[in-house]
Amino acid sequence: MWNLWQSGFVRSLILDSALLPAVVAMLIVVAAYYKTRKYPGWRSTFWAAAMLAGFLVGYALTYRDFSFPPRTVLSWLPWLALVGGTIAAIADHCRHQWWRYGARGLVAGASAFILLWPILRQETMLAAFVAWLTVAVLWSVLWFALTPDHRDQKPAGITLLVGAVGLALVAPLLGSILLAQFGATLAVVLTVALVFSLLVRGSRWDSPSADVGILILGALMVDLRFYAGASMVVMVWLLVSLAAGAGVARILQHRGHSGRWTVLAPGLIGFPPVAVAGWVALQTYLASGGGY
Repeated sequence: MWNLWQSGFVRSLILDSALLPAVVAMLIVVAAYYKTRKYPGWRSTFWAAAMLAGFLVGYALTYRDFSFPPRTVLSWLPWLALVGGTIAAIADHCRHQWWRYGARGLVAGASAFILLWPILRQETMLAAFVAWLTVAVLWSVLWFALTPDHRDQKPAGITLLVGAVGLALVAPLLGSILLAQFGATLAVVLTVALVFSLLVRGSRWDSPSADVGILILGALMVDLRFYAGASMVVMVWLLVSLAAGAGVARILQHRGHSGRWTVLAPGLIGFPPVAVAGWVALQTYLASGGGY
């Protein structure tokens, strides 16, 4: 283990993708806890801010590109998370449920178009429209399923955590260490926010936190499929994991199971499909000779 830490490459991966983002997220969460004792309703907003700040730190240390307008597909990540998360948070305070759905659909559709634009402009209009519509609809439906209302969204957070871990495991087998680092960073900041919300009695993990997680994970999955070359089989199993977690979360909410540790059930159900996706990616890696 010490020999691994002595490797500059491994040490950089751990520090940039996990430890430093976790420290930043943890500092914000702890500060928010003490600053919001009289206003506990604001904690979920700070959980989201902690996640976003931690991820942006990991992004800055790993990719270091905050150019505007963005020069690459990955350069859009921080801007989509910031702008999309803000729009979703504003819509979340609207009285009418359809404003929430509309804002999430709009953000998902716009994000899909931006990320896919380098590919769409090379296709015929019909093929481009079908590709964009498929991604936008899948992204929107998963978003609606994971955050259907204003209830505590810890089960959605657990589901997103399993999805982020799956992406971090699959991406390097497909030749993208960079996406694996981003997936690991997202998993780490999700873990920090979720652990604190589970440990602090009466603390909710509301839509703003889930919105940030869905935006970032969705963007990474688009990159994994269209730019890292993930097979359709791998992507289907990752989507099945998210769908299974969302389904279990809905069942728990419908039956009123809101225990502190009951929320882990979506993660347990979502993990087997992630394991299958990892196995399929591993077979692809071995079949290609195990090289990058």
